[in-house]
Amino acid sequence: MSRQENQAAEPPHRPRGRPRQTAPGQYSPGLPRDHPMQSLPPTARSILEAARRVLAQWGLEGLTIEAVANEANVSRTLIPYHFGSRAGLVAILFDSLFHDLAVSVYGLAGPGGSLPTFLDWIRREADDVQSQHDFFELIVSALREPELKRRIAALYEDYRELTLEMAGVSEPAEPGAAPPEPDRRRELAAIGSVLVAIEDGIGLQAALDPAFDVTGALAMVETMIGDALTRLKSD
Repeated sequence: MSRQENQAAEPPHRPRGRPRQTAPGQYSPGLPRDHPMQSLPPTARSILEAARRVLAQWGLEGLTIEAVANEANVSRTLIPYHFGSRAGLVAILFDSLFHDLAVSVYGLAGPGGSLPTFLDWIRREADDVQSQHDFFELIVSALREPELKRRIAALYEDYRELTLEMAGVSEPAEPGAAPPEPDRRRELAAIGSVLVAIEDGIGLQAALDPAFDVTGALAMVETMIGDALTRLKSD
């Protein structure tokens, strides 16, 4: 299929950048309820699905345009057409993985969270070794590429907010509600950072070592941060 024929057959591809915001039906700022793949034309969705399979099998080094094109059974020219470059494809992969994570967190937390909910989430993530593998493969790339670093930093900001909700420390802000006081915002940001670091750290160790004692680690987490979360929630 020529480029002109492809342009006629499919709608314009989604501009690269952070996932579009869709209020009010969104999980948190920057992490929309609609999956990033849903705004892509069919061929681009097929390419992205193929890229996730290549990432799972061959890692980041094997995630080449040629490998993805072969897996998707499409011309390699369609990848830069839809995603701009390999870096653009990797960026949308980040969006997709973070969106899946956000939807899972939101569904687990439901109308309100708690420390047991948060600990259960960490256990589930630690059990999903393939997900940990894909995530940390992409994080390595982000550490080397400034544009991806900025993108992931923004996604992590959103994810910290979701983690606070899951742990029962904060509730989603009502439309038009006044933002928390500066001291409260700093405190919430700090505990959100710690919660995410705990989850990432336990997940990484579990992925590296099948004998890693996840249960023991979670028991220590409960002892160390239980009182702090209770105080923050009551405030």
